[in-house]
Amino acid sequence: MAFLSEHVEKFLKYISLERRFSPRTVKTYQESLEKFQHFLPENAELSAFTTEAIRRFIWEMRQDENLKISSIDLHIACLKSFGKYLVRSHALENNPAEIIPMPKQPKRLVSFLSQKDLADEKFLQIENPTLPMLRARVLLELIYGSGLRISECQSLTWLRLDFPNRTVKVFGKGGKERIVPLTHEAIHWFHLYQGKLSEAGRNSSGKNPVFLNEHGNAHDVRTLRRDIHDLLRSIGWEGKASPHVLRHSFATHLLENGADLMSVKEMLGHSSLATTQVYTHVSAERLRESFKKAHPRG
Repeated sequence: MAFLSEHVEKFLKYISLERRFSPRTVKTYQESLEKFQHFLPENAELSAFTTEAIRRFIWEMRQDENLKISSIDLHIACLKSFGKYLVRSHALENNPAEIIPMPKQPKRLVSFLSQKDLADEKFLQIENPTLPMLRARVLLELIYGSGLRISECQSLTWLRLDFPNRTVKVFGKGGKERIVPLTHEAIHWFHLYQGKLSEAGRNSSGKNPVFLNEHGNAHDVRTLRRDIHDLLRSIGWEGKASPHVLRHSFATHLLENGADLMSVKEMLGHSSLATTQVYTHVSAERLRESFKKAHPRG
């Protein structure tokens, strides 16, 4: 029987090349499986991948008081996925991780800005904005206006933008393609941003990255996160100032204004409707109003 490490290597190639998982996800799975292998005896064979070994590994993970439930959840999900692959590739007859229960996650509401927090009057009207200022505003319009992830913004090229039809083609997790609308505000800021890029001698067309740095490469995600952080602080937002909070706000405001859950799911690029349902925390007042309008006994 082959060493466990050999099967792990094949699994990582499988999720990277065939399943087209993002590099970040592949790295996360790799780190999780490396921890599991370090827990086992050195040069363990595939026969060491048992339900009992997985249970002992998870128990040891739980002893670390600094480890979040979500991290344990990730380890279990990774081992379940690995076991499923082993069955599919006929290396094992049954998945040893299948019966391992997932830990219960504490319910928490997602953080988001209100519609008033993002009102136009909150943003300073600057006569001659700098390139970083315009970059941040375009980012905000893509995330809050169209629901893009920060990684999707970072990899965006000009070729995927269709200004006449006000749409943007997005390649999300797993290489899944979706087309989402662009707002009038986004078009306005894009044009200003393009003008400033031209002044700086940077090409804003074709396959060039939308968020192009002075070296001709795409800005890294850290820079774009900082842009959003600084912009949200500038309008007085004191909560968590991240791109994800803006994406939460996008979904929340759509639902608050009557968008159906399936449409929001498609715009966010979620593969499961259950993932989108976390955004259904619309106000009790709105729910009561909808009930009164729609129910015959309301």
